[in-house]
Amino acid sequence: MSLDHLLDRLPHRPPFRFLTTVTSHEAGRATGTWSITGEEWFLEGHFPGRPLVPGVLVTEALAQLGGLAADPGDPPRGGMLVSSEMRFRAPVAPPATLELEARLERSLGPLHLLKVVATHDGQRCAEGVIGLRVDDPPAESG
Repeated sequence: MSLDHLLDRLPHRPPFRFLTTVTSHEAGRATGTWSITGEEWFLEGHFPGRPLVPGVLVTEALAQLGGLAADPGDPPRGGMLVSSEMRFRAPVAPPATLELEARLERSLGPLHLLKVVATHDGQRCAEGVIGLRVDDPPAESG
């Protein structure tokens, strides 16, 4: 069963939605992929002739997945990345498909701490801990 309908729960839309697929999802844990073709807008000026995927965007892809792991409810709530402590183990050159994992470690009200990992071709390229703030959606005026 495809879980890609969960992508619509994200507050992000292309070209700033980096999560390509959701491969598993349960309360507190999610896995997914980000497929990078080499034609993306952000690669045009990031090491021309030898493009590399910026680590900050790998972190953003993990945060997008983390939002699904931290907030399994419906309707979706808005959220934002509030902290990150990442280590980048290997560069990622396109084309590439990153396998992403986010696991909720603990929550305090709207704040959620998640362990995240990105791998490419079986090699860990990024890992760390991110903090997300997930708030209730704004009330509709009427």
